[in-house]
Amino acid sequence: MASSDLRILLAEDNEVNQHLMLRILARIGYDAVLAKTGIQVLNKMDREDFDIILMDIQMPEMDGLTATKLIRAHYAPEKQPRIIALTAESSAEGRERYLSAGMDDVLTKPVQIDALVNILANLSVQTDDADGARRDQNKSTSLNDYPILDESVMNDFLTLMGDEGKESAKHLVELFKSGTPGLIEQIESASDKKNKDDLLRALHTLKGSSSQVGGRRMEQFCARLEVLVKQSGVEPFATFVSGIKQEFFELRLALDDFLEKE
Repeated sequence: MASSDLRILLAEDNEVNQHLMLRILARIGYDAVLAKTGIQVLNKMDREDFDIILMDIQMPEMDGLTATKLIRAHYAPEKQPRIIALTAESSAEGRERYLSAGMDDVLTKPVQIDALVNILANLSVQTDDADGARRDQNKSTSLNDYPILDESVMNDFLTLMGDEGKESAKHLVELFKSGTPGLIEQIESASDKKNKDDLLRALHTLKGSSSQVGGRRMEQFCARLEVLVKQSGVEPFATFVSGIKQEFFELRLALDDFLEKE
């Protein structure tokens, strides 16, 4: 795998360190996507696949250790990246703690170019040998691999309802469109109030209603958010509310387009 083919996510909240690491990576032939918090790491992983995450330990909202543990617990084997700790701590105890959390290696700050080159080169070879064939055989599980609207679900509903199919489908879609804003308000309110039970209940309801109209991506998004809340609590959730609203907007448009074709 050529260096330019490696998909790298840099998780770093310090602007100076961001600039430095991106410059170093560019100098040795690598591009990288930037995340400034552990929650942004999870957001970006839901959208695309990465071969390597350079993970700062101390970040706001969610630290690198927590993000790593969630990644190892949450994602399918074929989506698992190599994770490299970026830390000023150089003790053997610190290194063991990072490796125990699921990280693959440790880079000590200030990062030396030769150390970074060696780690990326080794991981590039491992990625080729261990992951290449598997990624060819297994589709990634990023959210973008799920359709906004699985039209087969609506088509099955139309067939089931027979002559009343079109009107019934319109009514089903209208119910979803009119009911979802209230559900999203419940999700946002539960998040603000740090009410885990109410948040999980609203997410589960939205997952189910999205499934009924064929909203595969929204369904999968809600399922992943349920896991996140169960594993790490309500505290890191607020940043995902805008994503839910965007998913609803796109699903609503897709449903309208589908009905116009019928």
